[in-house]
Amino acid sequence: MATVDLNELEPPTTDDADLLTLRLRIYRNRLLVESDWTQLPDAPCDAQAWAAYRQQLRDFPATWTPAPVADFPDPPA
Repeated sequence: MATVDLNELEPPTTDDADLLTLRLRIYRNRLLVESDWTQLPDAPCDAQAWAAYRQQLRDFPATWTPAPVADFPDPPA
């Protein structure tokens, strides 16, 4: 898992769980956008492995307990 310090994404203004959740979703959305290319029909990668990774990213906020650090799933090799 890739560990990301969510406080480094923008200057911390509060320890509010809502702000941490917002930061988490912003970072997660960036990871999804960066991996969009993997779902193209002619992408030179294991599309199923990437689809599973992207599903883990989409499910991540529901399983995450708000904290300053989040362990995101690693992308396929």
